[in-house]
Amino acid sequence: MWSDRAVEIWGMNYPGFGGSTGPARLSTIGPAALAAFDELKHHADNRPIVPFGASIGTTAALHVAAHRQVAGLILHNPPPMREMALRQFGWWNLWLLAGPIALQMPRDLDSIQNAKTTRAPAIFLLAEKDEIVAPRFHRLVVDAYSGEKRVVELRGAHHNDPIEGAALADLNDTLDWLLTKTGSR
Repeated sequence: MWSDRAVEIWGMNYPGFGGSTGPARLSTIGPAALAAFDELKHHADNRPIVPFGASIGTTAALHVAAHRQVAGLILHNPPPMREMALRQFGWWNLWLLAGPIALQMPRDLDSIQNAKTTRAPAIFLLAEKDEIVAPRFHRLVVDAYSGEKRVVELRGAHHNDPIEGAALADLNDTLDWLLTKTGSR
């Protein structure tokens, strides 16, 4: 996806996920993402940092962007978790279960609120046939986003499909736009 671009990629596992120690809790994602960003910033030597998140990772990336200076964002299939709990699962239990669950979602992972306060340029990668996060929910985050944005539609793609073909070409063009905005071209 990065073609001939010179980038350095750092990754993180949230506590309790991907072999990391500690309990797996939503409440640890936001603080862990900020700690990882702060450590990366220490090593970045004023180079631009562009957080990338896929699915639930977009909640962490948006949280970082809402609380730290980032050069840009790349968000792949962003879920607005609170809205999904209420709108997708609330009806069948008359919101008796979905309401309390939505209220327990950590505020720092509120993708809609974080999108409203973030101004960095962003690329949204949206799977047309996402079976995990319905495309209508992706759009809630895209529409709330306050910064300049570009959307790459991943036609025919499901949630975990690789980006390939015409979508990969579109992404490469859009990456040129983002890297120009970040001053890292």
